[in-house]
Amino acid sequence: MTRIRPAAWLMAAVALFLLAVVGYAVLVHAFPQYYWTQIDTAVYRDGGIAVRNQPAMLYALKLGAAKLSFTYTPFAALLFAAGSGASFGTWQVGLAVLTIGLLPVVAYLSLGLAGRPAGLARAAAAFAIAAVCLWLEPVAMTLFFGQINLVLLALVVGDLALPDRIKGKGIGIGLAAGIKLTPLIFIPYLLFTRRVKAAAVSALTFAVTVGLGFALLPHASAVYWGGQFARPGSNHFHLDNQSLNGVLLRLTHLGPHAHAYWLVAAVVVGIAGLATSILASRRGHELLGLVACAATGLLVSPISWSHHYVYVVPALVLAAYGPRRLGYRILGAALVVGLFGWWSVPIGSQGGYDPKAQLLPRGLLLLAPNRGNSRAAVEFTWRGLELIVGNYYVLALLVFIAATACALVLTRHVRPERAVGPEPDAVWAARPPGVAR
Repeated sequence: MTRIRPAAWLMAAVALFLLAVVGYAVLVHAFPQYYWTQIDTAVYRDGGIAVRNQPAMLYALKLGAAKLSFTYTPFAALLFAAGSGASFGTWQVGLAVLTIGLLPVVAYLSLGLAGRPAGLARAAAAFAIAAVCLWLEPVAMTLFFGQINLVLLALVVGDLALPDRIKGKGIGIGLAAGIKLTPLIFIPYLLFTRRVKAAAVSALTFAVTVGLGFALLPHASAVYWGGQFARPGSNHFHLDNQSLNGVLLRLTHLGPHAHAYWLVAAVVVGIAGLATSILASRRGHELLGLVACAATGLLVSPISWSHHYVYVVPALVLAAYGPRRLGYRILGAALVVGLFGWWSVPIGSQGGYDPKAQLLPRGLLLLAPNRGNSRAAVEFTWRGLELIVGNYYVLALLVFIAATACALVLTRHVRPERAVGPEPDAVWAARPPGVAR
């Protein structure tokens, strides 16, 4: 039987990836109103322009065509200011190309964390996975809104993929947290997985970004760190907020009074999830630890819009290349794609299944009634199956963390597989458990 060479696999995978990109481009061209609004890109660019012209008003202005507030850090605004001279069209295309281009990069790095050796075969797998990931709802919505989620994901995954001996390990996580606060959860993850130096570098890098903000944007920094970053909005109950906070707001209908319930839930889930991710990493399953840590961060954050779930990219790598048995890999990959896929379903103008609606790629979350970004609380009317469908991202993560914790406890005496990657320092599975790092 003739064996197919890795180079042939790579060419086929690249062709598949390009086919997926072309398919996405055709869809955007045919239905720009559904897939090419990029309102967040406008906020980034206008925020950068505000830094150059009205820096003290950064958090008071309504930006872009959608008139949205700037919710990122002052350091992020400084970065956006560097490119704010470019046209909006340039920002749109540039950010879309960057997002799509980072998909195979993140997949390749994730495969390394899973213990796959560098080479053509790993590159081929990365492009094949990237082709699928382009058609997952979190990635598709990142492109739709013109978000920077893939950039932050690449900083985090790239940082964790570095060998521990690299002095700059931790900078990527610190920068990502300096732009958007949610990656901060990876600092205690580094600390409690005995990578103290990398955790310190991350914390120092984050502190430097805060310091730069105060040095160059003192008034905006005072506003942001004085409480703006924690100020609740008016539509956190909306379907797209797939966090514990969003679920509790939808279930209790208590508004700001549900804050105490969220704090309790966030502490409990945060401790359990972070402990699970740390245990996974210490057992030699670094990619599993990364995904569990990211899942914990998504759950405990007060806002986790569905497009923040781009950690589905390393999750798909974990499902496809983590378990030893092929049957488990197929089942795991099918679950990830099935839950987070961008499926062609007829969705009504106010959400929910509508057989008369146009058949277009959508996230299955929209099967629960909603009214887009309207403040009308349709979510408070959910009953029965709608409660499950409208909250299933959160439910999926809770089940994943619980199942991972149980599996790690039940297999505590099993020696993990050794990694076959070229950089054993970067992959915990390359060391026997219990060996100091």
